Amino acid sequence: MVDIDIRLAGEQELLVLYEVDHIARDDSSRRFFIADAVLTRRTWTIKVSKEIVGYGIISHEFFGRSFLDLIYIDQNQRSKGYGSELISFLETQSKSEDLFTSTNESNSHMQQVLEKLGYESSGIIYNLDSGDPEIVYVKKDVLT
Repeated sequence: MVDIDIRLAGEQELLVLYEVDHIARDDSSRRFFIADAVLTRRTWTIKVSKEIVGYGIISHEFFGRSFLDLIYIDQNQRSKGYGSELISFLETQSKSEDLFTSTNESNSHMQQVLEKLGYESSGIIYNLDSGDPEIVYVKKDVLT
């Protein structure tokens, strides 16, 4: 059995988060976003056998609702259920009945994960990433 632990991220884990997230390695704006989320206590890590394999960031200012800003699982640890585990945990951190998130149209794997967890499509935002629209999802009644 795999030992999974989800905890609030600490500042001392920032370098590990940057290493896990291949985008953050080369993108200073991504590192700044992660650092701000850690410092404002909105970032949760998922550890497997005491090793950080991913993280999630949640905010609570999306039109008065909670929003999963970012879910990231190390590329070598994907398709093992860790993303679903992290999302399910973050649902317990929501401060609103409806929890929103989004993913690019090209990210079919994340779309499948969200739909499996009971999220439904709520709209599309064009022009954020050129040629790759953002699909917005919502899960209703997460506080019940």
